Amino acid sequence: MGKMRISRRFLISLLTSPAWWLGVTGSLLLHILVTQVVEDKAKSQFEYFADNAQLAIQNRVRSYIDVLRGTAALFYTADHISREQFRSYIRELKLDASFPGITNLNFARVLSRSEKDAFESAVRRDTSLSPGGYPDFAISPAGERDEYNVLTYIEPMENNLVSFGVDMAANGTAAKALAVSRDTGQLVSSGRLIRISGPHSHIGLAMRMPVYRRGMPTRTVAQRRAAYYGSVGAGFDINKLMLGMIDKNMLGTMRIRLYDTGSMGEPASSSAATGQQLIFDSAESRGGDQRENTDGKATGERFAAGDLFVKRISMTVGPRVWEAEITAPRSRMLNTFDVSLAWIVLVSGLLASTLLFSIYYSMMTARRRAVELAREMTKDLRTSESSLAEAQQMARLGSWTLDPGSARMGWSAETYRIFGMNQLHESPHIDDFVRRIHADDRERVRQGIDHAISHGTEFDCEHRITRLDGAMRWVHSIARFGRDDRQALLCGTLMDITERKHTMEALKRSQELLRDLTAHQDRVKEEERKRIAREIHDELGQTLLALRIDVSMLDARTGTSHPKLNEKVRGALNHIDATVKTVRTIINNLRPAVLDLGLTAAIEWQVAEFRRRSGITCELLMDETELEIDDARATSLFRILQESLTNVIRHAEASHVIIELHQDKTRLVMRITDDGIGIAPERRTSGNSFGLVGVEERIHALNGEFRITSARGEGTTLTVYIPLEQAAAQDFPIDLIDSTH
Repeated sequence: MGKMRISRRFLISLLTSPAWWLGVTGSLLLHILVTQVVEDKAKSQFEYFADNAQLAIQNRVRSYIDVLRGTAALFYTADHISREQFRSYIRELKLDASFPGITNLNFARVLSRSEKDAFESAVRRDTSLSPGGYPDFAISPAGERDEYNVLTYIEPMENNLVSFGVDMAANGTAAKALAVSRDTGQLVSSGRLIRISGPHSHIGLAMRMPVYRRGMPTRTVAQRRAAYYGSVGAGFDINKLMLGMIDKNMLGTMRIRLYDTGSMGEPASSSAATGQQLIFDSAESRGGDQRENTDGKATGERFAAGDLFVKRISMTVGPRVWEAEITAPRSRMLNTFDVSLAWIVLVSGLLASTLLFSIYYSMMTARRRAVELAREMTKDLRTSESSLAEAQQMARLGSWTLDPGSARMGWSAETYRIFGMNQLHESPHIDDFVRRIHADDRERVRQGIDHAISHGTEFDCEHRITRLDGAMRWVHSIARFGRDDRQALLCGTLMDITERKHTMEALKRSQELLRDLTAHQDRVKEEERKRIAREIHDELGQTLLALRIDVSMLDARTGTSHPKLNEKVRGALNHIDATVKTVRTIINNLRPAVLDLGLTAAIEWQVAEFRRRSGITCELLMDETELEIDDARATSLFRILQESLTNVIRHAEASHVIIELHQDKTRLVMRITDDGIGIAPERRTSGNSFGLVGVEERIHALNGEFRITSARGEGTTLTVYIPLEQAAAQDFPIDLIDSTH
């Protein structure tokens, strides 16, 4: 009985509720609106399909016309195109796969009456494709005419033998079209359907383009007539052309009729829709099935005029104007869901109104459940706080809050542990926090906290703290000003980074030791190069010089008295000269002797060598006065220049390089700029960029600065700043000539 009373009360409340009746009214209005939207969608979908069909037709026909233009272009590649060349070209087009609507491509030769007999004999003897030639070839129809337009080449030949040798000019209409094409240089079309009989019967169209002799002017009609050589043509199977371009799903929904309305510039025929100029009907091409799917005539269905979408579109196809008529029943443009959507919306609106009222009715009796849910949430919150404390302990990350007004703080359990303190019963004060900071960092941290409070900015720094047991630790503090439900607070975190700091210091010491060792090794290597170069110059060079003098004297004495011996001596002299040149190259590679003449002379020599080796133009800009620097800096700058120019040769793809060298107060500045492809950011940090690493190490050993400005495709600028104060024992960094730009 209780349940019945509750159900009756609910029903009475529902029927007397203004909100429910408002929902019913809104559902009815929405039903009407959705019905209109569905209708608009059907029309828009038809317009979209119709536009796509137009675009597909135009693109396909234009691509086929482009094939014809390409065939015409073939005859401008040489003074004579043979039958074999024509067949090879057509075979490579792969008409069956790429252009299924093209039934044939052909070439028609223009002949005068006097050329007819010689032309027929030449074709009969043509064995380029058929070993037996074409002994029965004759121009058809027979008879004497002043001019012939003979189909000479036609591919594929096996499907079009009936057209081989046909004189197109024998037909008056075709002769006029050819004359117009010859005089205008434009594409011409048959403009009507051609019924092709035989084993490959079909309904098609034909288009032709004139071909003129190479090198002859064609600006005027007289010039074009004089240069006219023949024409190329193509036959099109309309059904294959159209059905290959239109989506089958589209044909299952719509019917497409295509009419030829005449040439451009002519008035369109008013009887286009009568079928006299009909060139394609998708219903007929698909054996009548399409007619059943679009206008319902085959099945007995009838559609009212308002239920049939119709669109007519005109388009230009070469010299012709086509009109496409696209029709589709409105019902075919809507699927089952579209038809049912308005009713679904109405029913859903009524159900939703009833459901919302039911929810409202239920919420009035759900207070007890809400209280129970709040208790469960409180329990989950306490569990989350416990998990947070455990996570902070694992990450060694404490948190704290600061009330700027009272200077009272709230610390997490992990913050107490980081400071080595027991959790206080009372809230800690800001002084308790500052007191634990190391004396050398205390003022900096206090100023950062004050600045974050006064300006609302973020405070982020690393500093030391002193634990309660006297141990010193490194921490990373981050604080940001925010608000809770009641007041504004400064919220911060405190992470123990002592182990990371110790690791970084150990790594820094290791890097410094490695750099010192590298610099020492390179200094020893540079000194050894210098010593070897001098010994080669002093010992081997002098010996070779003496040997050359002796051989030269022997050459002079045997020149006339012993010709054969003199020939051997000259050969030995050439070998000695080559050896001397090789020795000089080795000495320069070890340490160019020009370095002993000063940095200016060494750089000028290196620039000259760069121009000679690479062929790249190089501009040198530097002070006229000699730069007075110690040998260590001079050698390092010279090696940096060597490595940079080597990188330009190997990687920059540059055509011009500018080198600047001048003294800027207490620094020596060298700038190398190229107009090459630049350095991508990922290449600078690549592990294979040893050349840049070598340059940077050299500059670091001299306490200098190193800058690279580069962008992809905009060249690279390398700038080096070296201080000029004396350094007694500077080491040389590693010489890495094999570098990566």
